[in-house]
Amino acid sequence: MPSLPNSMSWLRAAAAVAAVFFALRVPCLWAEDPPGEKRHVLEAMTVTARRLPEEIQTGDVDKETTPGFYTTIGRDSFAGKMESLAGAVEREAGIQVRQSGGLGGFSTVSLRGSESDQVMVFLDGILLNDASGGGVDISNISLADVAGVDIYRGVTPVNFGKASIGGVVNVRTARSKGEFASSAGLGCGAFTTQKAYGLLSHKPGAFDYLFSADYLASGNDFTFTNRNGTPWNTADDREEKRRNAEFGQANLLAKCGLDVSRRTRLDVMNQYFRKDQNLSNWINLDSADTSFDTRRNIATCKITADDLASQGINLALSASHLWKLERYDDSQGSVGLGKQENEYLTQRLSGSVFAEWLTDHNILSLTTGTARETYKPRNLLQKENPRDSVRNTTDAAIQDSVLLFNDRLIITPAFRHVWLKDEMEEGSTVWGAPLAKETRKAGHSMPQIGVKGVPFQWLVLKTNLALYAREPSFFELFGDRGFFIGNDALVAEEGVNKDAGFEINLLAEEHCVNRVSFSMAVFHNNAENLITRIYDARGVGKSVNISKSEITGVETQAAVDLFQRVTVSGNLTWQDPVQDNKEIPAFDGKRLPGRYEYACLGKLEFRRRGFTAYTEYLYENGVFYDSANLVEAPEKKELNAGVSCTWSGFTLELEGRNLRDREYEDFNGYPLPGRAFYLTLRHEYSL
Repeated sequence: MPSLPNSMSWLRAAAAVAAVFFALRVPCLWAEDPPGEKRHVLEAMTVTARRLPEEIQTGDVDKETTPGFYTTIGRDSFAGKMESLAGAVEREAGIQVRQSGGLGGFSTVSLRGSESDQVMVFLDGILLNDASGGGVDISNISLADVAGVDIYRGVTPVNFGKASIGGVVNVRTARSKGEFASSAGLGCGAFTTQKAYGLLSHKPGAFDYLFSADYLASGNDFTFTNRNGTPWNTADDREEKRRNAEFGQANLLAKCGLDVSRRTRLDVMNQYFRKDQNLSNWINLDSADTSFDTRRNIATCKITADDLASQGINLALSASHLWKLERYDDSQGSVGLGKQENEYLTQRLSGSVFAEWLTDHNILSLTTGTARETYKPRNLLQKENPRDSVRNTTDAAIQDSVLLFNDRLIITPAFRHVWLKDEMEEGSTVWGAPLAKETRKAGHSMPQIGVKGVPFQWLVLKTNLALYAREPSFFELFGDRGFFIGNDALVAEEGVNKDAGFEINLLAEEHCVNRVSFSMAVFHNNAENLITRIYDARGVGKSVNISKSEITGVETQAAVDLFQRVTVSGNLTWQDPVQDNKEIPAFDGKRLPGRYEYACLGKLEFRRRGFTAYTEYLYENGVFYDSANLVEAPEKKELNAGVSCTWSGFTLELEGRNLRDREYEDFNGYPLPGRAFYLTLRHEYSL
């Protein structure tokens, strides 16, 4: 693997440059603003305002010092809307969401051209990716109790313990504040879509609590053009309603906390999620009777202690238990590979310790964690069962943020090591082939370094270099459901992330242009033995290693506020994900399947006295469904608009999606809805 030693040389060179900066401390590089010139600082488009004191918890990423590129999506952008997490994140630069149908359909997220398995998804710091794999279905994360979503592209802060090639999506649920607060909402819309939610929180003193419940359901019986699996023959095309695509899901969240002392706090959380979902046949057969149901429960206990011994040392200890039961029923053989009826039970017990030491010129962070995950698939139609599997992981990381020149230069080296052991019992594949007992062990070291510079108050410069590795999941190894088969010959993929960019932020409230924000980042990701999925003519997928892949891209974002009432914003991403596939010559030099080449968003928003109106346009092109690049997806062109009115704590909102009624498929044969309208009413109250 020639690129890894070369990358280590890059790391050593970057460390040497950082050491030179540290030794020389050249003040002329960080000139102050010219005398008499008044400049105003605007928060970056990808950065939220400083967190309120009651929202700060040890273990949260310090966004003021991190050199990584990130986006924060606040609750205001999705509160009360008929929105899913997929819809909330797909509007951001460098992010791609793929859905297998309408609202509630299987949805995965890709960052900077990565595979969905290469993106880690956290819920309040609890990893949702599991050893069974397949990528996290982000449609199984409710937005009703979410306070915000943080997206870290490329380099991963050590606060998350583990690291990934793509990056991190961290979903933060609401936290109790001092006052009594409540919110509730109802919604309805196209395709018999219904929504209801309620949230209640209070912090009367040292004790606080928060309860949330929500329900979302849709018939997903939208009209589309059924080409009957023969896109080259238009004679058999016909307009049909999508069949057997309905779903319903419920989410319950309970959180309570206790301020044991001024510096010590105890938090306990439990979230239960349930989803019942039907799956359509590839050619929309009326006889399809397939379902995939999910039950998930996450319980967490966390203790934080701040400023121990008045030495600026903060400590957080957490333990969590994840339980997930999935049931796939295709006993009629209408969707997958023959008749299947399986259950999949995943349980993970994990614990972690995070410590940081804050001084005037350093923020030293250490984290370590361990987890034991069991995966038990059951074939309910046969006596033979796929193998039970256990994955034990331990990780440790250290990071030091060196603050120089009054925080105008921040150098952040970090180092991770992950130990992994898989224990797989005897079993059989869905085809009946026997699987012997097996043990796999692996260890990976992953250094990284980032630099953040602020030469002027309105300009921020960033660059990062990091090494990553990922072991194949059980899903990729054994693939025992639906449209996927396994490949037990897979080996770990290893990658290198590089990025560099800048952010410009200006504020001038006394002028017609109140705010200007612009950011750009160039990224390059190369991976050895990349694990990717290939599909045959039937749409059946299999994970394979390819010799190498390289993804180069540019992402830009911009926003302008006018007259304190109008905001014009947008982003543009270009990426070139190329395979270097020596094993399959037909794929060599081709683009990785499922990744776009260009994507952009333009949005115009108007606000005045409780009234808001917006329109937005999303565009994607250059997507191929297959690894040979023979089947190209049509351009995705989506025009959305909405209006809302707020009075006396009530908000009424009307949304229009895909107003031009364009047809599009993220997965070949699985159409997305056409034109749709949704109406929601919500009420918020606080003391």
